[in-house]
Amino acid sequence: MARRARILSLGVAAVSWIEHYLVHGPGDVEGEPVELDAEFAAFIVKCYQVDSTGRRMVRRGTISRPKGRAKSELAAFMACFEALGPARFDHFARRGEVSPWGYEYAQGEPVGAPVKRPAISCFATELGQSGNTYDAIRFMLDPETCSPALAEDFPGIDVGLTRIILPNKGLIEPETAKDTSKDGGKETFTAADETHLY
Repeated sequence: MARRARILSLGVAAVSWIEHYLVHGPGDVEGEPVELDAEFAAFIVKCYQVDSTGRRMVRRGTISRPKGRAKSELAAFMACFEALGPARFDHFARRGEVSPWGYEYAQGEPVGAPVKRPAISCFATELGQSGNTYDAIRFMLDPETCSPALAEDFPGIDVGLTRIILPNKGLIEPETAKDTSKDGGKETFTAADETHLY
């Protein structure tokens, strides 16, 4: 039997980070701990693949599923990870290396560092639609509704109706997909919802 090549990805740690720190946003399972299913976990792992030098191999990812599959919530999970988690390659793990939240890296697994000043936009055709993702992010990061672990490890998040200011001077905002709405922006991560309507 042929041996499968090991995938180098920051995504395995990303899944662990999301499940450790985040809760579900508004809806039937609001406030409950996140447990990603195999499809969403595999999507995240693929999105964060790196090559042998640590360079990202995937610049854009798209997931298309029926209404009710929690696609906007998945975008919110990834936006929160990009805002606060170790989302950029830093080095390959040494034997026995463990993350600050308790994830045990395999030797040689990519290890990330936080984005220095995240600029995250949640796009849709109008601001109400961008709320599908942005409102979930607000819930997941608000000190009143977030997980105890996130509140303890990431104090100082300023959550507002139209922007979230992060402790690392980063910013999360809802935006419209109007062609001039973010002309020249320097986003570090963008979540685009309902792109078939653009």
